[in-house]
Amino acid sequence: MSTDKERIAAMLALANHPNTPRHEAETALALASKLMQRNGWTEGDIAPANAPVDESIVVETVRVTGQYRTQRQDLLYSILLVHSCTGYLDTDDYGERFMTIYGRRDDIFAARTLFAAADLMGARLLPKGGRSWRISWWKGFRKGIEEALGSAREEYVREEPGAGIVLADRRRRAEREMRTYGPSLRRTYSYHDESASSYASGRAAGASFGASGRSFGSGVRGEIG
Repeated sequence: MSTDKERIAAMLALANHPNTPRHEAETALALASKLMQRNGWTEGDIAPANAPVDESIVVETVRVTGQYRTQRQDLLYSILLVHSCTGYLDTDDYGERFMTIYGRRDDIFAARTLFAAADLMGARLLPKGGRSWRISWWKGFRKGIEEALGSAREEYVREEPGAGIVLADRRRRAEREMRTYGPSLRRTYSYHDESASSYASGRAAGASFGASGRSFGSGVRGEIG
């Protein structure tokens, strides 16, 4: 009988295989994330013992489809920033938008698994209401998750000497890679009414999200230099 770790490893292998259809990869990643959250594990707990830590910056693409995808793409981006990654939205030849992500492979993995968990949580908790009400809820939900993960990261930095410098270095390297090899980008802004009851409801829901295992801290020692 396989253990949870073996099942997670199998699902991650399926999700990351280049020949896996996108919907199957997303389902496998979400299931792996759910099991990892339940046990408080990160990818480091699943990887073979003494596996080398890869500090190189890689590029991955993620497609977020379905309803409220703009708000959910914003949620993914917020989680990427907490995990010392960065990225941008682009459009393919068929008009479908996708996010190009820069960061360490472990950091991108941690962000993607947390996003899968947060995305499922948002879909489950989204209240009934009109489209504009629900969009406002998703914006509040993203803000609540930003605050929850930001607090967890700050606590980690306080507890681990030198962690803040290392995490900042990861982020700088990811941004430098994107500026060097990515397209010219411009910032866009969206307005949200923080006084709206829908926004406040979403924000309260997002604030309950936890970062099990503090995944942004994997391999934090001895990276700089």
